[in-house]
Amino acid sequence: MLTHNMDTLGIKADKIDKVVLSHGHRDHTGGLQAFLEARTVTKPVQIVAHPNAFEPKLAKKLFLRFSMGFPKFSRDLTGKMDLHLFKDSVEVLPNLATTGEIPVAQRPEKPGIAKNAFHRVGGQWKWDPVIDDLSLILPTRDGLIIITGCCHAGVLNTCARATQLFNQKIKAIIGGTHMLEYSKEDIEHVGDALQNIYGTPELYLNHCIGKRAIEQLRGRFGSQIVHDCHVGTEFMFEI
Repeated sequence: MLTHNMDTLGIKADKIDKVVLSHGHRDHTGGLQAFLEARTVTKPVQIVAHPNAFEPKLAKKLFLRFSMGFPKFSRDLTGKMDLHLFKDSVEVLPNLATTGEIPVAQRPEKPGIAKNAFHRVGGQWKWDPVIDDLSLILPTRDGLIIITGCCHAGVLNTCARATQLFNQKIKAIIGGTHMLEYSKEDIEHVGDALQNIYGTPELYLNHCIGKRAIEQLRGRFGSQIVHDCHVGTEFMFEI
């Protein structure tokens, strides 16, 4: 799917020098295999991620278990990756930085984590807070652009981290915010905070937010704030 979308958009794998992994779940890392196989240049691509992105992860459903961690690659494909692993915020390109790890103790607001997600700790499977979750922050002339993967750390916790790092208002949030398990009251609280604390940034939400959350936020803020954001959507911001 990743390489199909890249071909449709005219993006060549050999032209990409750096990839940032939002976290280690397979739906966010599984496309790497086809991407690496499509590369013909000898220089390895830089992979920026949290160190825990490569730990074993699984999902439990009733008595079934499904692996959802980073896929295993052949030696040849592994050799095409140059891993850069950071817990702290790091600048990946000029004017583009990661949030870095947002520890559980620094997540006072509700995170975006599935109850059936687990990771391996000391030989045992335990509920996974997805500490490897990263988002990107782009400071622009009009404010911060937050680019999320799943935002498992929680959209409000991620907003707090972004403003702490850059001390600017938030212009827009783009990507998934994993609010599928949020109640109507939870979503209303997110809306309150976005309006009263963060000045009602524009929302370009997709992937794991869930249709119900989009409809509720759009009903509150309108389509001038809550935009459609499909695969291939392009953005332009002045920095």
